[in-house]
Amino acid sequence: MEDWHGQLPGTRKRDLEIRAYYRGQRRTVSLADVIYLRADQKYVSVRHLNGILLVDRSLCTFERDFPDLLLRIHRNALVARSRLFGLEKQLDGSSLALLIGCDDRPVVSRRHLRDVRCWLHEMLDPSQA
Repeated sequence: MEDWHGQLPGTRKRDLEIRAYYRGQRRTVSLADVIYLRADQKYVSVRHLNGILLVDRSLCTFERDFPDLLLRIHRNALVARSRLFGLEKQLDGSSLALLIGCDDRPVVSRRHLRDVRCWLHEMLDPSQA
């Protein structure tokens, strides 16, 4: 269903493209255009600047291959670090990720909230890292 355009792991170019087939046509999305990825059953929805692409690669694979580009916010979601700019606290105590270029606000799990806050803090004040 999808493949990677690039080289062996660890030698991939930064402008990597995610490819998938949709209705018989091959779709390509640059990793730079990715906003977030959400797993649902067998597939991962890749939300990008121009829509959504379904791929059959696991979130763990994306997370392992691009730890400097993607941040885990939930067991079923990764966000592009370059698109994450804040958190929104809800009345029920849950937190939502605020993303550049997207009105969606994926839930940040309590388990991952500390890491997300630390990363945001480092981005706001790099001298504290």
